Amino acid sequence: MTERNKSCFYLHGKPGYIRISGQDRLDFLQRQTTNDLRLLSQNQPLITVLTSPTGRVLDVLWVIDEGEDTYGILTLPGQGDQTASFLNNRIFFMDKVSIENANAELLQVELFGDGLAEVLRELGVNADPNDNNQISITIKEVLVMVIIHPHMRSRLLIPSAHGDQVISVLKEYQILPISSEEYKILRIESGIPAANHELVEHYTPLEVGFRWAISDNKGCYTGQEVIARQVNYDKVTKHLIGLRTGDLLRENETLYAQDSGQPVGTVTSAVLSPRFGSIALAVVKRPYHEPGTGLLLKLNNQEKKTVTNELPFA
Repeated sequence: MTERNKSCFYLHGKPGYIRISGQDRLDFLQRQTTNDLRLLSQNQPLITVLTSPTGRVLDVLWVIDEGEDTYGILTLPGQGDQTASFLNNRIFFMDKVSIENANAELLQVELFGDGLAEVLRELGVNADPNDNNQISITIKEVLVMVIIHPHMRSRLLIPSAHGDQVISVLKEYQILPISSEEYKILRIESGIPAANHELVEHYTPLEVGFRWAISDNKGCYTGQEVIARQVNYDKVTKHLIGLRTGDLLRENETLYAQDSGQPVGTVTSAVLSPRFGSIALAVVKRPYHEPGTGLLLKLNNQEKKTVTNELPFA
C-alpha cells in the first residue's frame, strides 16, 4: 500500500461560509474574536474564536483574505446562518462593513491521512501539511482553494457547481470518501474538538485547547476580560482530555472523582474505535485531567471506571 492509499476525505454536510467586505472589516473582526487579524495575509489564513461577553465559544472561524477588501470565513459546520446573523447584529451604524451568507457557494472537503503530503503534491500544492498556507490550484479546469493549518487539517474549498468533477479526481488518486461515523472516529482519535460537542458555549477557548488561537496583545474584544483573567491568574480550571475504558462511553455523561465522588467533568464525544476500543473526549476539572487519572461514571445505578488519556490517542 502506498502512502497515497492511506489518505481519505470527508465532505462536510453543512458547510458554513461568510464574506465580510468593506474597509472596516479588519477592525470589525478584531473586536469580535480572539486572534490578531493583523497576522492574516493572502497566503496565510488565520483561525480565531468568536466569543460571547463571558468569553465562551460561539464559533471557530477560519479567516481567508480573498482580496478586494473581502474576507472569506469558514464557520463550524452547521453554524453559518447563525454566525452570519450574529455578526450582522454586531455592526455599528458607522461601520463600513457588509456581511454576506455564502454557504451555498462552496463545498468543503477535509483531507487527512498518512499520505497527505504526497496527495497535496499530486494536486499541485507544494506545501507542508503541517504549515499554515492558503493556495489556489486548478483541478479539471476548476479553481479550488486549498487551506492548510497545523491544528485544523487541510481543506479544499470547491465551487458547489463543480463538486462532482473535483471529487472524481480525488477518487482517481485513490483518496476515498469516509462516512460521518468514520470521520468522528478519526476526529476523536486525533483529539480534535467539534461543534455541538466541545466547541459550545459551555466552555471558553482555553478550556477546549484553543490557547494557540488567542492573542495576548491585540487589544479589546468581546469576552477579552474573562479570557485574560484565565490566562493571567491561572484560572483555567477545566481542560480537554481523552478517556479510555472497557465499557462503551456515552456523550453528556457526568464524570466523578474516585476519591470524593464529586462531579468533575463531562463526556463530550464518544466512539468505539477499531484501534483503541471505547474512547472519548471530555472536559474535566483540574487536577483530575492529568493523564492516567481514574474517574467514575454512574451508569444504570452502577459505577464504571474510566482513565484519562493524553491527546491525541493516535
